[in-house]
Amino acid sequence: MISLDASAPEQGLQPVRRFTLAEEVADQVRRAIISGQIAEGSAISEPKLAAQLAVSRVPVREALVELEHDGVVEFDHRGRCQVRQFSAEDVREIVTLRQTLEVMSARLAAQKLTAETAASLQENVQALEQETDVTNISRLDVAFHDLIMQAAGHSRLLTCWRTVRAQFELLLAKAHRWQQAHDIPVTDHALRGHRPILTAILARDADKAGQAMRQHIEDWGELNYKLGMDTEA
Repeated sequence: MISLDASAPEQGLQPVRRFTLAEEVADQVRRAIISGQIAEGSAISEPKLAAQLAVSRVPVREALVELEHDGVVEFDHRGRCQVRQFSAEDVREIVTLRQTLEVMSARLAAQKLTAETAASLQENVQALEQETDVTNISRLDVAFHDLIMQAAGHSRLLTCWRTVRAQFELLLAKAHRWQQAHDIPVTDHALRGHRPILTAILARDADKAGQAMRQHIEDWGELNYKLGMDTEA
């Protein structure tokens, strides 16, 4: 029996984070979808995916159910899975939900600003200014919004954010690839939006932080509407 007596020497015990096989599969598939390796609207074959990942179909099915919950894939009435295609109405819903959640998070982050949060946000923007790889740009962009959401210090708000985060990340990465394909500097849109948000948060100005976040999300929505029209053309 392991002694937990306070006078006993430390046994090197650390909290254990267990990753199930299904979680690992879901993570790989999610990253493949976000990077565009698995295209929007593509069918996902469970037997083929299981063979590619050298696992049984059980964790693959569990992973796809998790991704369906995230809004990244969907099943038809026959149980066949495909990567979700986002309509203009989907984008509008995501934009309005983001405004509700993230305007609140920006205001709270400004009110509860700590030195650690300030440093993390500044480091993120500085890294984005220097980054050229489109995948890393998308990662840093999402991380900026995650940092603000965490800095808000509102657990239920964070839970709500997680319901839309994966869909936002998927659309964001798609928009970044579109910008790159059209020779549009990928970081420009993010930096134009992130800098005023950062400035307002550092100034602890909740009103301006909320306004800057709302404008940034509206601009992001317009970019996605344009992307949708370009795709349909």
